[in-house]
Amino acid sequence: MKKPTELLREEHQAVLEKLDALEDVLTNLEQEEKISAKLKVLASFFETDFWLHFDKEEKALFPEFDNFMPRGSGPLAVMIDEHEVLRETNAVMQEAMTRYLNHDGSAEVIQAIRQNGHHFIEFLRNHIFKEDSILFQMAEMHLQPIQNEKVVKLFAEMDRDRT
Repeated sequence: MKKPTELLREEHQAVLEKLDALEDVLTNLEQEEKISAKLKVLASFFETDFWLHFDKEEKALFPEFDNFMPRGSGPLAVMIDEHEVLRETNAVMQEAMTRYLNHDGSAEVIQAIRQNGHHFIEFLRNHIFKEDSILFQMAEMHLQPIQNEKVVKLFAEMDRDRT
C-alpha cells in the first residue's frame, strides 16, 4: 500500500502538467479559436477536480499532524494559508475565464486571466515544492503505519464520493 504522501505527490505531478498547459494557454489568449477548448478543460479542472486534492490534505492528512505539530503554527499553518491564497486567486481567474469563454476577449479580461493565471501558476508550483520537500517529509518521519492506512482509506472514500 502506498503512503498518503506518495499518492499526493503523484497528484502533484498531474497538477504540474496542468499548470504547464495553462501557462501555454496564457501566452496565446489572443488566439481564441486555437485555445478555447484547452482553456475550457483547464478551467473546469481548476474549478472542480483540483480542489479534491486540497480536501484530501486538509481533511485527511493534516489532522494526523495534530499528534506532533500544532495546527496554528509552523509549516502546516503556512500550507493552509497558501491554500486560501490559491482559492482566492482561482476565484478571480475563473470569473475572467468564464467571461473569456463567453467570447469576451477584451483587454481587461485577457489581463485578468494572465495576471491571476501567472500568479496562480507560480504560487502553486512553489506550494507543491514546499509540500513535497518539507511537509510530506515531516509526515513520513512522524506518521505511524496505522495513521497512513487511515489516511489512504479516507482518500479512497473522498475519491468515491467525488464520482
